[in-house]
Amino acid sequence: MKRAFTLTLDDVEYTVEVEGDKVTIDGCPFAVEITDDAVGDTGTVLVDGIAYDVALEGERAMVDGESYGMQVDGLAMSTAAAAPVSSPVAVPSTEVGPGAVLAIMPGKVIRVMVEPGQEVQEGDSVCVLEAMKMENELLARRDGTVRSVYVEPGDDVEKDQVLVEIE
Repeated sequence: MKRAFTLTLDDVEYTVEVEGDKVTIDGCPFAVEITDDAVGDTGTVLVDGIAYDVALEGERAMVDGESYGMQVDGLAMSTAAAAPVSSPVAVPSTEVGPGAVLAIMPGKVIRVMVEPGQEVQEGDSVCVLEAMKMENELLARRDGTVRSVYVEPGDDVEKDQVLVEIE
């Protein structure tokens, strides 16, 4: 069954659609799984394979210890519905691997210069993010192989969202 609703985190509104373990936020898809350790409104949520500790406390969502004001419109609140959607929009840089390339600010992806399996060197350009009418070239933080590319040109991204993973 497909559910659609609006989620507001710290005064930023997101359009969310949920169908099975697929969550789409403002048109960007995420694979979401609530792990077996979930108890009540607290548990671990996997978003595209990355684990986040999530706790819902009234009108606050705690994601890896960081608190966000939360409002949900168009959906009855429950752990199963609310926990997954709060995670993808708040990707703390402390929880990503050393090769993750993060959005430095909210913006739009203009170009992606790598693909999974491609070898890169530290300092190689991996994508270009347009923000505040400027193009920002994002660079590989280490030598390695591109494991995943999570965005494509035209995608809107949030600050600290993982764009590319290099292992």
